[in-house]
Amino acid sequence: MPATEAMLDRRFVAVDFETANRMGGVSACQVALVKVEDGHITDRYTTFLRPPAGYDHFEFTYLHGISALDVVGAPTWAQVADQVAQFVDGAAVYAHNASFDRGVWRRLDEYFNIATLPPSFYCSYRTARSLRPGLVNYKLPTVAAEFAPEYRLNHHRADSDAEACALIVCGLQNLVRELGR
Repeated sequence: MPATEAMLDRRFVAVDFETANRMGGVSACQVALVKVEDGHITDRYTTFLRPPAGYDHFEFTYLHGISALDVVGAPTWAQVADQVAQFVDGAAVYAHNASFDRGVWRRLDEYFNIATLPPSFYCSYRTARSLRPGLVNYKLPTVAAEFAPEYRLNHHRADSDAEACALIVCGLQNLVRELGR
């Protein structure tokens, strides 16, 4: 969980990756980022990603709806990494279940021999669990319903999941302010 000062930072980015298969990070087939400033979404970035040969078989299409045909003309991580790093621009990054998304990002950077992984990477799942005990579970749909009940989540689409994470973090920031932590 981030320290209170980091938790209340006026600017952050939420991220979500979708992967093609059980090979994990290098098989990323979609990334989405949502930028928040002063509690408002100010920008979004999303793209399909073309996994490299050997990592490009799709076994999770049933889950996220992305198939090999969707990524035929998509860029690789190496082709969008600079744009992603510019989008983040030093802001703290949050993901719901950050160990997964941070791991995907790290493995992509390692595979393509680049360094774009943000140093400040936090988990909205763990933060919600710490600050809002008592939810039936802390899966993205449950926590999004708690902090952004009006949001219509299209779960396992990176753009929708990243936006839900951003809204959750905004709600957590409000909770921290209310609690005076």
